[in-house]
Amino acid sequence: MKRSLVGVAVGLFVFGLAGVAMAQYATGTQVKDTFHNLRRTATKSPMDTMIKDYGEICVYCHTPHNTNTAIEAPLWNRSAPSGPYTMYSSPTLDMTIAGSPQGVSLACLSCHDGSLALDAILRAPKAYTGTVGGGSKISTCASGCHAGSSPAGGYNFTGVNLGTDLSNDHPVSLTYDTTKDPDFNALVSGKVGTLPLYGTGKNQVECGSCHNPHDNSKRPFLRVANADSALCLTCHKK
Repeated sequence: MKRSLVGVAVGLFVFGLAGVAMAQYATGTQVKDTFHNLRRTATKSPMDTMIKDYGEICVYCHTPHNTNTAIEAPLWNRSAPSGPYTMYSSPTLDMTIAGSPQGVSLACLSCHDGSLALDAILRAPKAYTGTVGGGSKISTCASGCHAGSSPAGGYNFTGVNLGTDLSNDHPVSLTYDTTKDPDFNALVSGKVGTLPLYGTGKNQVECGSCHNPHDNSKRPFLRVANADSALCLTCHKK
């Protein structure tokens, strides 16, 4: 009996350590400590057979040379997703939404619409000698190893596979214009509060307006923690 209790205690301790490790992976102020560290994912079984390990972290999104300048993201190392997309619409919406995702939202969707492999980059590091891309898509991760919530404490992988139907998601590529709807807070120098807007006019709401892909300390990768709807109320007056 004592031996069984000791075994249970040891098992719980090991599981606890694993939970701590996963929690540290889920949150952090640097991308290496978040789920956007795809190199860490690529080295863990069974994902080590589904995503290629390029030996670097940043390369899954960025490259210093020969970048994809068609996407509004710095030194972008992925192709643009092709869609086509179904955009959000509502009879109560007064601001204008583009017919398809624009700018930095395309960078996010290049993984999160499930159409491109997570390791489908344009330029591999010089030290990497294998072939590029062809591995798992986020839809595989969401339906396979991480269906529902992960051991890290409620991180819903199913929810990050957005697909191409964006009609049930917060609108992106929306021109923020309070003259069309006064129930929104003012845009000042390309920001609403601390939230950045994008595009040439710095007035486009995109995925990156609410999410910071490099910092998951306010999950899920939020720029403002949404306690008491603080994130929502940054833009919305009510």
